[in-house]
Amino acid sequence: MKKFLKIIAIIVLIVVIGIILLIVVAGEKNSNYFKYVETSGEIEKKYTAMGSLEVAKKEYDTSDDLLKKIVIWYPTELREKYPVVVWANGTGSKSSTYDSFFKHLASWGFIVVGNDDENTRTGESLNKTIDFLIQTNDAEDDIFYQKFDLDNIGIGGHSQGGPAVFNMVTNQPHGDKIKAIYAASPTSSYHTKILGEEWEYDLSKITVPIFMTAGTGYFDAGNAESKDIIPKDGDGIAQGICPLWSLEENFAALPEDTEKVIARKKNTDHGDSYLQFDGYMTAWFAYLLKNDNKAGEVFTENGELFNNELYQDVKTNIK
Repeated sequence: MKKFLKIIAIIVLIVVIGIILLIVVAGEKNSNYFKYVETSGEIEKKYTAMGSLEVAKKEYDTSDDLLKKIVIWYPTELREKYPVVVWANGTGSKSSTYDSFFKHLASWGFIVVGNDDENTRTGESLNKTIDFLIQTNDAEDDIFYQKFDLDNIGIGGHSQGGPAVFNMVTNQPHGDKIKAIYAASPTSSYHTKILGEEWEYDLSKITVPIFMTAGTGYFDAGNAESKDIIPKDGDGIAQGICPLWSLEENFAALPEDTEKVIARKKNTDHGDSYLQFDGYMTAWFAYLLKNDNKAGEVFTENGELFNNELYQDVKTNIK
């Protein structure tokens, strides 16, 4: 009996150690995700790696029930103004979900701002966050006094954060302050119609340069070929969160004189699509908020994005 209990104890110990190791490995991969993202193009490799700047994080508790908390990642040596990227969370996510992601972007010379709104679709929390930035930029006793470059603000979002960034620039008061938009796996019009009016968006009103991405994985892409296909239990048809038809529909809805790009990455699914595209997202913001023309060449016809074997279904109107 004692021998049996000893064996059981050893097995339990091995299982516990295994679980701990899995947690440690998962945590390490999340904190250093950029080391594990598959890259191919020169610019993609460059911007997927960490930038050269040391960064820090500052949090502000707010009395606003929507924002709850403002989190800012920034270059530690605030010697100048930095362009700002404000992020819209995916459904049920908070700023902490994106900590390592914000840290990475900040290392490239951006001030990156998140909040704890878990239902971002209307763009209201993005607008309120910009209100906060405007006030903080004028607060002489704050470390960010006159450090936000409010003439160079970009917004990005993942999943539900896609409708959020679209609605921010078309429906919110500070929409005219935005210079660049990025949306990773934005929720398709099939789902937004079902979910209701606050989810729906109109891309025909967008005049800001916009980059939209998604993955080819099943949860992101599904296998329905149009928004008109209604899945039924057991029929094997799925409407993904952001299928190819949705990206192409969004691309076509945008005005012809708006700079626009779409792309899908192979072997990428919804949960980490924002991480897999991080290099090109960073290049997009560098191009539009920091005038990095070399980064901008990626998105032109026959640019690096078109010739990267990890990507497909690329479209652009940037010459």
